[in-house]
Amino acid sequence: MKKISSLILALCMVFALAACSAIELPPLPDVEAIKAEEAAQAEAEAAAQAAEVQAMMESEALPTEAVQLANHVIVNISSFNETYMDPQHEAEPILEVSWELPAVYVEGRDEAGAIINEHIAAINETFHTGNDYGYGTASGVSLLLEAATDNYAYIVNTGAENTPMLYSTGLSVKVPRADEKALSLRYTTYEYTGGAHGMYVDRAYIFDTATGERVTLDMLSADADAFSAFLQEYMLSLYEADEDGYYSERALLDSETAPGALAALIREGSWYLGDEGLVIFSDIYELGPYAAGICEFTVPYSALEGRLDERYMPVDKSGDGSFSLIDQSELTDGSAQIIDRVTVDAEGEQLCLAAEGIVYDVILSEVSYLDKFYETAQLWRCSYMNDCLLQLDVSVPEGMPNLMLSYSDAAGERHSLYITQSGVDGSIVLDGDDIEAVG
Repeated sequence: MKKISSLILALCMVFALAACSAIELPPLPDVEAIKAEEAAQAEAEAAAQAAEVQAMMESEALPTEAVQLANHVIVNISSFNETYMDPQHEAEPILEVSWELPAVYVEGRDEAGAIINEHIAAINETFHTGNDYGYGTASGVSLLLEAATDNYAYIVNTGAENTPMLYSTGLSVKVPRADEKALSLRYTTYEYTGGAHGMYVDRAYIFDTATGERVTLDMLSADADAFSAFLQEYMLSLYEADEDGYYSERALLDSETAPGALAALIREGSWYLGDEGLVIFSDIYELGPYAAGICEFTVPYSALEGRLDERYMPVDKSGDGSFSLIDQSELTDGSAQIIDRVTVDAEGEQLCLAAEGIVYDVILSEVSYLDKFYETAQLWRCSYMNDCLLQLDVSVPEGMPNLMLSYSDAAGERHSLYITQSGVDGSIVLDGDDIEAVG
């Protein structure tokens, strides 16, 4: 427009001069042609910018995955322990308490993260007080301490033998899924107050990581009744097929009782969204004996296409990557991105787990070995890592690894690496899935 205005002003001056002399006037400008030329130029510039952005997305400098996965979701789990002594001499432990407290960070969504952490605080408060804050009740540490105190007084006053003096309770948590769509937390509450064994209860809570809202069953589909009916049918088909004998070992049901018993599992607290699909699980003793444990049914996301709300379907993944272990002293120029820090042992060595390329569903866990490695506690989980570092303070024992780093590739295959000492020079290394435990 500035260009056109200038031309018109120039013409006015020419007309003024023409009144004083016989100068031949130039032809009038074609305003429509000028507009068309400017529009074509703007369109060409926009096309060039779009091509530049596309080229950047396809280049190694800015992978497509980094654009699609804009929000890291990180869960850092802290552990706490407390021992209560007898009220008379404070010489005998009467109650041991342990609990794990997750802290959630959702990149770019501070309000959602704050809401989720408020839910977590209420779950933790329920464990300690026994009060119902909308997540069900628990015995509560305070009530168990009263029971442990009474038990101690009974043993002292009666001289009872073969009566355990030490009670215990614990709250542990695992993170079956954490990404830019959903976060699932599966809690296990354990109590021992005497007898042959303790009792444990699992409860799961799912959150929308875009809003922080707790996700309930009726939010999973526009037709909740039809969705529930589908889940019942799928669970029954898994139970009846029982290809590897999993269900026959854990559930004592027949053809008449199975449909009703499995339908009863579809309830709040007994399901979650995992990495592979929607998981529904029983309580202890609900389908079989104590030794059989909890029975689980996984409905894969492939079967949930068109049924589960798209908000909770996992995102497509692409790209690949791997991990390396580097000493923190090597980070001198400050150019590396450190995404978080996990302290396993504050007095230990300072290391960094470096993601080279893109990896998904990254979990750092404590493990123990019994014919194979078993995860005993989750310490940290991240939705994905892309050319960044996790800072780690840790002491690594000789011979037997006690920490595992696991992650998924774009195809969904799970990989496990163990943080251990080299048998050659004692340096700390990452060893692969085929590690041989010694010691």
